[in-house]
Amino acid sequence: MTKGVDMLLFVLVSSVALIHAQLTCPSGSGGSCQYANVGLTPTDNQLPNQHYYIGGLFGIHDRAPDAYSCANAAIRERGLLNMEAFHWAIKEFGTSQNVSIGGVTLDSCSRIEQTIENILSFETCKVGFGDLNAVSPRNLLAYVGPDRSSEAMAVATLLKDMNKTQVTHAATSPELGDRDMYPFFLRSVPSDEHDATIIAQMLTAMNIKYVLGVYLGNSYGRSGFQALKSKLTGTCMVYETEMPVLATDDQLEAIAEELIQREDTRYIIVYADGANARKLMSAIQTKDANKVQNFHFIGTSSWAANTDVTDNLYVDAYTVALSTPAGQLTSDVAKFYQYLNGLKPSANTWNPWFQTFWNDKLQCGQRTCNEGTDSLTGRYTPDVYVPFTILAVRSIIDGVRMAALGACGKYDLCSNLLNQENRGQRIYGAIEGTTYFDDRELASNYISYRILKFSVSSGYTEIGTYMPGTGSPLNLAPQNPKTNACPESPCLVCGEVPPSPSTTTVRTTAAPVVTTTDPTEGGKYKFVKFMAGQHFTGVYSGGMRMDDEYGTRFDIGQKWIIALGVLAGVGCVAVLVFEIYILFKLLGTRIGRQWRTMWLGQLLLFGIFLSYLTLFAFLFIPTKATCGIIRFGIGVSYATIYSVLLVKLMVILTSTTTESLIPGDVESPNYLKGIYQFLMFIFAVGVQMVIDVQWLIQVPPEAVKVVTNGGMEAWVCNHYTWSVDYGWGDMQNFVSSEFENHLLSLVYVMFLIVITTIVAMRAHGIITNHRESVFIGIVAGFSIPIWIAWGLVGGLNKKLDNGHQFGDACLAFGLFIVATLALFSMFLPKVRQLINMGVEGIYLEDDRDTYYAGSVIMAPPSYKSRPSSVVYANSGGVYSDPVIIGNGGDPHAVHLKHPGSTYSAPAYVRRGDTYGTGSIGGSKVLRVTGDLTGKNPQKPSSEIGHYRKTRSESGTLRKSLSHQNLGAL
Repeated sequence: MTKGVDMLLFVLVSSVALIHAQLTCPSGSGGSCQYANVGLTPTDNQLPNQHYYIGGLFGIHDRAPDAYSCANAAIRERGLLNMEAFHWAIKEFGTSQNVSIGGVTLDSCSRIEQTIENILSFETCKVGFGDLNAVSPRNLLAYVGPDRSSEAMAVATLLKDMNKTQVTHAATSPELGDRDMYPFFLRSVPSDEHDATIIAQMLTAMNIKYVLGVYLGNSYGRSGFQALKSKLTGTCMVYETEMPVLATDDQLEAIAEELIQREDTRYIIVYADGANARKLMSAIQTKDANKVQNFHFIGTSSWAANTDVTDNLYVDAYTVALSTPAGQLTSDVAKFYQYLNGLKPSANTWNPWFQTFWNDKLQCGQRTCNEGTDSLTGRYTPDVYVPFTILAVRSIIDGVRMAALGACGKYDLCSNLLNQENRGQRIYGAIEGTTYFDDRELASNYISYRILKFSVSSGYTEIGTYMPGTGSPLNLAPQNPKTNACPESPCLVCGEVPPSPSTTTVRTTAAPVVTTTDPTEGGKYKFVKFMAGQHFTGVYSGGMRMDDEYGTRFDIGQKWIIALGVLAGVGCVAVLVFEIYILFKLLGTRIGRQWRTMWLGQLLLFGIFLSYLTLFAFLFIPTKATCGIIRFGIGVSYATIYSVLLVKLMVILTSTTTESLIPGDVESPNYLKGIYQFLMFIFAVGVQMVIDVQWLIQVPPEAVKVVTNGGMEAWVCNHYTWSVDYGWGDMQNFVSSEFENHLLSLVYVMFLIVITTIVAMRAHGIITNHRESVFIGIVAGFSIPIWIAWGLVGGLNKKLDNGHQFGDACLAFGLFIVATLALFSMFLPKVRQLINMGVEGIYLEDDRDTYYAGSVIMAPPSYKSRPSSVVYANSGGVYSDPVIIGNGGDPHAVHLKHPGSTYSAPAYVRRGDTYGTGSIGGSKVLRVTGDLTGKNPQKPSSEIGHYRKTRSESGTLRKSLSHQNLGAL
């Protein structure tokens, strides 16, 4: 048995080891699908330790309308040129090696999903490359590409799990420099950090004070643009917007309109590839052909000197262009283009897409092409990334050789090198250790840039250079920039504020500052300079608002307002229903005397109703009006609710229910005088009103457009705090968000909640007004966890892409929950009391605890008998123990009768009481109030019997017809 188990474990361990080693895939007939649509340079042999492959990931085709139309999409010139450079470099530098080197290239169709599918299908043996000698995943040691940063991130994440090295030739996003996230990533191209540095230094050299910014909505555009903003010194980004990767004509037109409105700024930084940069400039030219000439566009190295970007556009531009690294690589690039010019489709059988590219460039569909006389010379634009593709291939070849010598002792691919657990670190470390890299990035001696200026008349001309390896990297010829100004003056988005009208020297808490005259405005305005790092709350936008930017939040995808609107509407209806019922019950009563104790309840209903009305302001895209309503309405609504509850508690605490006061005051309990109640309420709610009014005056409400954490533009209310270092237009740089500042404005309300809770606990044993203090305690006590919940949700999620929506939703739903809690906790018991109250204003369920207790003799109703009878007993002021006339056969009841009266009624006694001997057990004596003894004249001196109908007999809604106090409704 033990021997069998040992054998089974051996088989399992061997199987696992075989899977991890991943020697070879099955042959084509053994289950692996052979993939023919691939560029393949085969190796000279298939000996496991004498050959290896390099994978190439290129977007040969443009992105098709759907995932099934890749083959029908247009050939992408950049992808094909770099693919040809990849295979040329393998043939050029691989033949001199002791092992045979091959290359296999895959087309991603410009889709991330396709790139991942290509790698995963090959590495898991679902597809194979090569008919006879299939390419083995074990011997494919590294990948070159892809050329887009978003695709490169996805590939780097996948290859991290596969322990395989990736060297990209064109992915420039700074985010890819994260070693923990992408441990097997290298790039043979400079990072966008250099583009950002060049543009920032160029703006400083040209004394450009204000710029506009448009960036592509992907990782390349967002991360590169953020890197640029962090490097700007002396230049302010007065407006920025994100351009969708697949922007529609309407979206481009909207962006163009925003830029044209700010034409005084003149300079627009376009952080996008050439194709999208052209779309933007075309949209501006289409919108206004005259306005587009007023702008200078500033492009990145992905645009460079590509004439396809600027053809037939009447624009001026500055661009950054990568230069081919000097030295041996320059001659290698020249050699490649010479090879490409002479390449014929018949000689390029390993590239299934080259024939299509050839036909397209030579227009073979419109003319007869001849391989003997025709060539690609002058038919394409040399791509800026071709030198770096060649550099990537050379770095892998050199690195694998160094790794093999270190792991195997000779230039051989031994199992110690190709083992899946070892190959990642060994090969990656060897490639990174070549002279081409410095801490994962391309070494500075391989980096150089040209700064180009484009004009319609002269095309691209070089005006400067940038070489990071030198002491003074930027060398820029003197320029004559256009007049440059902010769209508004003073430029609030850049931290400029209007001067004080009484002085030209302004002293702040940070440091003394002086005003300076703006020369572009002819001395009309003066700017106040503030210390770096100074904070401000509130801002006036000054930007124009388009018609489609008015509407509801639902129009911009914020669907949570549907629930909010429905709940707010239902809440308003519920308040009205409660109010109508209370007024109906008061018909026929002396209402003038009821208002003494009713006005607080009416104010509470008003505060709850005001809360629900305030919620409707959240439904709209923020405007000046809705921002003011939200800022003032929330605080006042909360303050009204809790102030009323606090005053009610003070009334309860000061009320008296002692028997000695009853004969002299028919309106007992002796409530706090109305004038004192009113003053307490005004003081309590007035503090919050002063806070909100002061806030509205010091920071006038305004809706401003800012860039959200997710990189999108959105309208928000301006009650947030920002720093002059970063401006007010980017949520990621806010010192305090609008949610945090709004929460701080409600600190006084939090104080009211705590005080109300404490006082409610102190008054919980007082039975005045049917133990109302208990319900007040429920409202105040449960408000505390509710506030903690919505405060934490809004505060902890402020860094999310939709953090501004979290803040607004928490404020809105927090107000709704508290208002609803107050409505149902305070008024449902009131309705129940009114329903069960007799014509004399007596709430029969707690009359034993009130000053009516001694005057009421009742029998609880049952489903089989008539309801309770009430008997008043009076003997002209002389009263002794009640007269017992028997229990009527009920062992748990006695019947009481006044001497000489014809009326009697059963009275139930508590357990422990005795009866049957002429008295009610021991010391238990029925107390009598003044209305029964004749002390209160409004009661008749004879006994009164009254029959009270049940709800089933009279319906739910009945007029009270009472002349008694109904309590603090």
